[in-house]
Amino acid sequence: MGKRVIKGLFCFDGPLYKDKNGIYCNITLTDEMFSRYFSVVDDLIIVVRTFNSNKSYQELNMKPLTMKNAKVIEIENLNTIKGFIFNRKIFENNVKQYVEEADLIFARMPSNISNFILKIAQDLKKPYLVENGGCAWDSYWNHGLIGKLIAPLMYYYEYKYVKGATFATYVTKQFLQNRYPNDNVTTNCSNVYLKTIDDEILKQRIEKIHAMNMKKIIVGQAVNSIDVKYKGEHFVLKAMKTLKQKGYDIQYQIVGPGKGTFLKKVASKLNVENQLQLLGTFKKDEMIEWYKNLDIYIQPSKQEGLPRSVIEAMSVGCPCLGSDIAGIPELLDKNCLFNPNHNREIVRSIMNILNDENLITQAKKNFERSKAYTIEDIELRRKKIFEQYKDFVIKKGVNEND
Repeated sequence: MGKRVIKGLFCFDGPLYKDKNGIYCNITLTDEMFSRYFSVVDDLIIVVRTFNSNKSYQELNMKPLTMKNAKVIEIENLNTIKGFIFNRKIFENNVKQYVEEADLIFARMPSNISNFILKIAQDLKKPYLVENGGCAWDSYWNHGLIGKLIAPLMYYYEYKYVKGATFATYVTKQFLQNRYPNDNVTTNCSNVYLKTIDDEILKQRIEKIHAMNMKKIIVGQAVNSIDVKYKGEHFVLKAMKTLKQKGYDIQYQIVGPGKGTFLKKVASKLNVENQLQLLGTFKKDEMIEWYKNLDIYIQPSKQEGLPRSVIEAMSVGCPCLGSDIAGIPELLDKNCLFNPNHNREIVRSIMNILNDENLITQAKKNFERSKAYTIEDIELRRKKIFEQYKDFVIKKGVNEND
């Protein structure tokens, strides 16, 4: 008898991009990320929202998916009234066979696609693993009027499906676990990919701080989409207007895909349009160099899990400021946190950190804290729970066949 082929299914809203040549590509959904699943599966079905682009992956500055034994099932946007209500049954009918065939189901949350997949999995009484990366309530509540109408239902779904998971991973250490509990097998695994951290980087950061002009600084933020308002970039723009009046010249650099129409409009209205730089997408090595060049990294989000970009910035000793929400307080000192809705707090946070002593203190703390998120430690925990999940499914199958 030959070796049993283990089939896996990964689901998430994504999005994944399909370039003009039909090649799938992304910044975070990459071969490196998907390789973790191939440690326990032989074949992988990827059920994900997909956007078509008229550019090549090189032009998009994204990494192509080149994995063998992986198949992408393209899903249209279900995060609309039409998708949420009318296309749900069509979607479920189209993907049910893949859920039935899957031995291991990995559902990233929050995600409408994952919600629908896990409904099918529960109906079929199949064990599944959730990867909880954020809060559905915060995500939808801070996403306009329609989002506020949907938020209670999305919260209910995430609570239900995380609670019912046989295995669960969380990007946070406390926040998501408290809001979306699971009483079975759990662990915390950030989605960060930090290699071994070189102490020389901290020395370079301290030298950079000593050479800084505290009235002329570069502040940065990285996002998955510059057109998503709950990432809070417009709050920083408002703070920049106030700081400009106080004599500060702040250049605000944002990395991420999107058109930026809303941000450009806000910046123009506040008379800080010449201080806003939308840099597009960067690859991983480019991101590290960008973090090194920043004076301060800022995360003014109204919704988060455990922001990977904050940890990446911390790993090069970059002083960081952020909202007092979700997993951010697990990373930063209390005096580096602010309420994103209060312009005065953001202004005060930036002004208070701008001296050698405070910047160096935060650089050292951030650098040391980031060492807890090296890929070796995280992947050990992730690999362990993945193997537990696989063993559980195999033993369950053997017992059912007896």
